[in-house]
Amino acid sequence: MAKKKQLGHYCRICGEYKANEKFSGKGHTRHICKQCQSLPKDVQADMVRCNEVERAAFKFPMSRQDWELLERYAAKYNDKESGQLAQDMLDMKRSNPTLDESIEEYDQIYEICEEETMLFANLEDDIRYQLEELLADNINEFMIHKDYIPEGKELENINEWVLKETRDIFFVKVIPDAAYNNLVEETIHRLVKEWEEDGFEIKTYSELLVVMKTERLLIRRITRKDTDALLAIMGKPEVMYAWEHGFTKKEVRKWITNQLTRYHKDGFGYYAVILKETDSLIGQAGLMKSAINGNDTVELGYILDDAYWHNGYGLEAAHACLEYAFEQLNLKNVCCSIRPENKASIRVAEKLGMSLVSSHVVIYNEKEMPHLIYELKTGNS
Repeated sequence: MAKKKQLGHYCRICGEYKANEKFSGKGHTRHICKQCQSLPKDVQADMVRCNEVERAAFKFPMSRQDWELLERYAAKYNDKESGQLAQDMLDMKRSNPTLDESIEEYDQIYEICEEETMLFANLEDDIRYQLEELLADNINEFMIHKDYIPEGKELENINEWVLKETRDIFFVKVIPDAAYNNLVEETIHRLVKEWEEDGFEIKTYSELLVVMKTERLLIRRITRKDTDALLAIMGKPEVMYAWEHGFTKKEVRKWITNQLTRYHKDGFGYYAVILKETDSLIGQAGLMKSAINGNDTVELGYILDDAYWHNGYGLEAAHACLEYAFEQLNLKNVCCSIRPENKASIRVAEKLGMSLVSSHVVIYNEKEMPHLIYELKTGNS
């Protein structure tokens, strides 16, 4: 008869496995039991260090990093329980070296415990439950520290660690299968639901990057991972018409750095435009602080891959940026600076309801480039 799994968690503070009812409120999401929640923060931190000391001291064999952790805690927290425990572990192991077998002896013992290779779906219940707890604890720990849901390579790293830990403890090499993949999805879904029940919103990193959505587009923050995709667009002279040359990879990297700086300094900048249908980066659109004719203003702009021209994507992205400027950033007016020869961009500005108000000259690469200024004020959008 299969064992029924007890619903609960390992408390991150005391390290004990407790039933769900022993957790509540914010502590439930963060896997801190009610008893530990009531303790002062410094006591909680010291209990966590005690857990780390025990894990390091009872590894077989101890690594150099484990020894360094004990020595560091013994010196730094000598007036705390964790420091005293670390010192006790050091004294015990140094006075009785037989407690730490040589690597050769360890290998011999390891060989005696013959390792099995097994699909996750075929694991014994006890091993499976321990693996499930390791997975949940590590995903939740990641979410606590990173404040977003792991995906992609970060989720792969968690899975690799969980499977390695299971192998080291139980001498079972677990092969992830469809049942394991379902477990990962269900675990993330359950943890996200727990966070939401405790009043916390948690998203994936990709979702956190999204600033605006339209019917056909996602408009998100640019990252350095976009370098090659942006180079494929910005490297084309016909796309970078206003600059009169295609950008090199070095110039694209500098462009990305400028946008990351704007996000941090101004709260906005140029964003990547993603076509929902194909999940492809097809250009950029956004807002940028600038000074025109001595006046501080915010410019609206977009750069679209020529392969996607004449589909209304530029207008759609620009309209979303205007709504964001007025409704989210509470700006009073937004302008566009357009080369007089760029008839397509002028038509977009007019469709957005912008009016020609003046002109100015941009100096770029020691060349004077005349520009028209179109403007839209709050209430006219």
